[in-house]
Amino acid sequence: MNDSDDDFEARYARKSAPTAFNSADPPRNFTLSVDDRIRALTIGAPAYATRKKSIEDREERYVGVLVALHDALVGKGEQRETALTRALLDRAHAFDLRRLNAMIESHNQYYPIEANLPIDPRTGGYLVYGRPWNPTEAWTAERFVAQALALVAARG
Repeated sequence: MNDSDDDFEARYARKSAPTAFNSADPPRNFTLSVDDRIRALTIGAPAYATRKKSIEDREERYVGVLVALHDALVGKGEQRETALTRALLDRAHAFDLRRLNAMIESHNQYYPIEANLPIDPRTGGYLVYGRPWNPTEAWTAERFVAQALALVAARG
């Protein structure tokens, strides 16, 4: 064994030695008791997070339907922007926006309370990560079409 082998072994031993950063229990600025950990595992994700995910999934699905329709129409040779927009609007008007917007309204109503958002003492509005929280905007067929067309344009 030569000196370089000794150096390698020493470096390897230092790298593989357990430290606070490569352990199963890394350092953090808070601790959770076993009871708190079990509670977190049993109650699942917060209601506002699952509600927001449902809203986002539905939004993504609706925009995806419109982008697919656009692609199908263009694939069939339709190039007139007004005809494409009209077809997308007709399809978007068939979406169940009442249900989606009811979910958004519910989210806007309960999210600040469920997420325990702080209040800005200057404005009286809610804050998220130090920035003003704005309620999620309701969707319209026109807004969905604009979103779909923006995605199509961004693809190039």
